Amino acid sequence: MSQIRSWSPAAAATASTGVVAVNNEFRTAMSQASRAVDTALAGWQGDAATATDLRRLEYELSANHISAAVIDAADALADAATLTTVCTTILAIETEAKAKGCAVNDDGTVTAAVSNTGDLVLDTVFQASLDNEAAGFQARIQPLLVTAGTTDEKAGAKLSAAIASLVGLAQNPQGTPASSKVTDVINGNAFLPDDPKGMYEFWESLSPSDKDLLFAYDPNVGNRDGIPAVEKDHYNRLNLVNLQTSAQSTLDNLNGQHPDWAAGQNPPVKASAAAEYELWNEARTKQQNLLNGYKAVDTQINQTTPPRYLLSVDDAGHGAIALNNPDAAKNVATYVPGTFARLEEIGDGVERSQAMLNSAENAGGRGNTSVIAWYGYDAPQSLFPQAAQESFADNGAPTLDRFQDGLRATHDGPASNNTVVGHSYGSTVIGHAASHGNSLAVDNVVFVGSPGVDVDRATDLHLDGVPTDQNKGRIFATAASADPVPQIGGIAHGMPPSEKYFGATVFESSSGSVADLPIIRDFPQGSDAHGSYWDPNNPGLRSQGRIIAGAQS
Repeated sequence: MSQIRSWSPAAAATASTGVVAVNNEFRTAMSQASRAVDTALAGWQGDAATATDLRRLEYELSANHISAAVIDAADALADAATLTTVCTTILAIETEAKAKGCAVNDDGTVTAAVSNTGDLVLDTVFQASLDNEAAGFQARIQPLLVTAGTTDEKAGAKLSAAIASLVGLAQNPQGTPASSKVTDVINGNAFLPDDPKGMYEFWESLSPSDKDLLFAYDPNVGNRDGIPAVEKDHYNRLNLVNLQTSAQSTLDNLNGQHPDWAAGQNPPVKASAAAEYELWNEARTKQQNLLNGYKAVDTQINQTTPPRYLLSVDDAGHGAIALNNPDAAKNVATYVPGTFARLEEIGDGVERSQAMLNSAENAGGRGNTSVIAWYGYDAPQSLFPQAAQESFADNGAPTLDRFQDGLRATHDGPASNNTVVGHSYGSTVIGHAASHGNSLAVDNVVFVGSPGVDVDRATDLHLDGVPTDQNKGRIFATAASADPVPQIGGIAHGMPPSEKYFGATVFESSSGSVADLPIIRDFPQGSDAHGSYWDPNNPGLRSQGRIIAGAQS
């Protein structure tokens, strides 16, 4: 019943019509192309003309196959659209049953209302009648549920087959088989390499059609570390459309379940309904946040100056956007945000990344620098207790570590000068990624407004290829004098890196100001100092730029 309530068969009908229309447009375009080739060939003789005509015929044949598969998909959607009548009938019976005081359970069983006149004899008679009435509703609903399930299953199978045909045609329009290494992955006989270097070597051995086939098999393949930035961007942009569509569809379904709640009307009063509302609202908020995040990503990647590369985006609300291509840059920096960071605010991270990029270019890194806004972990969403816990850093550290390994694996030419910049709790994530048996594949670390990194000394951190006794020249820290985070956060995460005895190289930032004391209302937004490190005239920004550009000495 819950599925019946959430389905929108009419949307399948609309989709079917739309697919047919698009298919017609496709065929029209192919026909126009064919006519254009005919016109060109009219006065063209020789081997090149013959080859062109053969290629035209080859494309037309492929187009025919594609068109047939698309029509199969449209047909499957049309089959799904037939559920409109079944669903409407089921919901009408449910409404009728509820009007009689019955409860319709998710499996289609119907529970009768309870007779409670106070007269045992009357209640016995009345209850039998109510039970019979409920049984009648159940007898009408359950066969329809079976029909709905069967129809859905068949339509799904047909649609899957059509999609499989399209995938095959997209990869091999002329019937060329996929490589065995890819078919082994798709068939479950092998796994994609988890190590970024291994993934890079595997990816580079594939043909374009093999890569497309992997994307069709796993739309999240572009998130795998070890794939070059240009190709990550290509596949992740394609997947972003899928993610947006899925989030919007799920949100629409949730709103359709309770349109009054979605409109802010008729809040539940009974405890049982309140519990259902909380679950519904939690799910709805999650989907809305995801959708907002994808929209924010879409806004950012469609700006062209400087070039943007979508290095990751997933169904859990994570993402990463690079300014300039990190695979071709001499200097690469990764910005790791802190508490309250969410994908829908990635624009803030991109702005800060742009500020660091500008500063690095002013320090000598012009045309050779890439800065990445990395929103690749679940950041704490409250000061207390979340930001005081280590679990968010523990969970984010392996992902950050692997991301940095991926940047190393895919970089072209000589090794780049790589830096990670952690703001607030983001610095704690970096600390965990570079300690407790871990080593981070970077040349420099910058801790900005850090609450502590859960180690006592800079020498407790490990950077690939850097002896720990040289860490002072590779680990940097700054804290505005009015920034309360290094003072308060140190209680939970150890000595702030900006303290002298930690052993980092400390650089100056503007003192800033603290708004709405005491205890920093709406922190960290209420703390001007905590977010001011990327202001244009802040000396701390100039220092960050010099470090990123490798000009700090």
